[in-house]
Amino acid sequence: MGIISVVLTSIWSSLPSVTVTLVLLYFIRNYFKAGVVNIPGPFLAKITDLWRLVDVANGRAEATLHCLHQKHGDYVRLGPNVVSVRNLHALKTIYGINKGYQKTNFYRVQQQLVKGRPTPTLFTTTDENFHASIKRPISSTYSMSTLTEFEPFVDKTIHTLFGKLDEFVSEAKVCDISAWLQYYAFDVIGELTFSKPLGFLEKGGDIDGIIIALEQMLDYSGKIGQMPWLDYLFIKNPLRRFFGGGSTGAVARFARARLDERLNMKDKAALGCTPKDFLTRFLEAKTDHPGIVNDNQVFSYTVSNMNAGSDTTAISLRAILYHTLKNDRVSEKLQRELSVAMNEGRISLPVSWKQSQEQLPYLDAVIREALRLHPAVGLMLERVVPTEGLQLPDGGSFLPAGTIVGANPWIIHRHPIFGEDVESFVPERWLKMSMETDADFRIRKQNMIRATFTFGAGPRTCIGKNISLLEIYKLIPSLLLRYKVRISSLGGFFFFYFF
Repeated sequence: MGIISVVLTSIWSSLPSVTVTLVLLYFIRNYFKAGVVNIPGPFLAKITDLWRLVDVANGRAEATLHCLHQKHGDYVRLGPNVVSVRNLHALKTIYGINKGYQKTNFYRVQQQLVKGRPTPTLFTTTDENFHASIKRPISSTYSMSTLTEFEPFVDKTIHTLFGKLDEFVSEAKVCDISAWLQYYAFDVIGELTFSKPLGFLEKGGDIDGIIIALEQMLDYSGKIGQMPWLDYLFIKNPLRRFFGGGSTGAVARFARARLDERLNMKDKAALGCTPKDFLTRFLEAKTDHPGIVNDNQVFSYTVSNMNAGSDTTAISLRAILYHTLKNDRVSEKLQRELSVAMNEGRISLPVSWKQSQEQLPYLDAVIREALRLHPAVGLMLERVVPTEGLQLPDGGSFLPAGTIVGANPWIIHRHPIFGEDVESFVPERWLKMSMETDADFRIRKQNMIRATFTFGAGPRTCIGKNISLLEIYKLIPSLLLRYKVRISSLGGFFFFYFF
């Protein structure tokens, strides 16, 4: 026993030094990781992903990354195995079709729990084969030609919003339009998906904690997604789930209830008369593709719609209004275009999708510029380098398989391909210049469009892109035609007055 006691005492006394040695060896191994060792970046980022978790938690990760790219160029090391890319030629490979670059575990963190189990969706799955198989049956539903059939749903929600805003007009009250834009986005996606608004506009507030739950999920996944293994400790821990810690989220509960209502409809004739919303089309896909689409997959489609189609659209609407109203020149020019088009009978109220695309070129330039300057996503769109590795162009390093690479839309949207003064709001960059030929303008604009990452890029481009654009291109002109708006800052928030 004496010998055992001496050995245990020796081990215990040497444990601190052994631990320090192991940690140092771990940091050294990270720092000198093959392929990324010569890529510049912050020292702490080279040894631990904790650096970028803290940076994201501080709330201005896009600003930090912009400064780093300004300092170091096209390639910045953000972690022991993470490289942010600004080179457009490299991005053609990273986000190219059939290039083999899969999403990282960052996206698994965003998989919501349903009855305690993570639920992969079109957005959050990292399995490309699974993604392709579940996308194929419903991809045509998201085409713009199909979505224009949904305009009555959007018009209905716009009228509801205007009814609420009219109350602020009649009472001469200040309106926090940022909140109402989020209510609008949620209710539109509810109408499009279930022929039933979530009720945000009618209530003028959150419903069943959905907005709070979504904001908490995005805040959590943005931070924990930088070190995804932490998610298996905090949320998706098997023990936590076993003891009842993994409940169904608020958005998933709402989607489940609407799906159950539709599945349990006893009057099949009434079912056939139901407006052909997304859920109707998903159920048709279940009939047409029974080997792929079952009730659980239909549910996953609806959850994906609710999550992806609300918050990002609200952010985009706020950005467009903010930048437009902040700039008197742009605001007056856009208002003039809208007024002339309305007086000449070329547009109506609410503005239709077709009218917005054919009659309002400056509106298009304003929206594109706002989404360039303030994309809804402010983090890197991560991908994993496949087996063959990646040779970075223009003298860059060779990155081995397993390296995490990607682009941040905020960084790419400030690339010189967008012209001069990229930090300023200049819608005219999307229009033909006075000394520019038609051919040169088409080439320049197409290059800018290809470098636009507002909705992602490549085969995993946001499938709900056209939903968001439909909402945006209808509401913004309709809102500015209906009301005169001005902006002021009160208590750190931006408020809008309606007259």
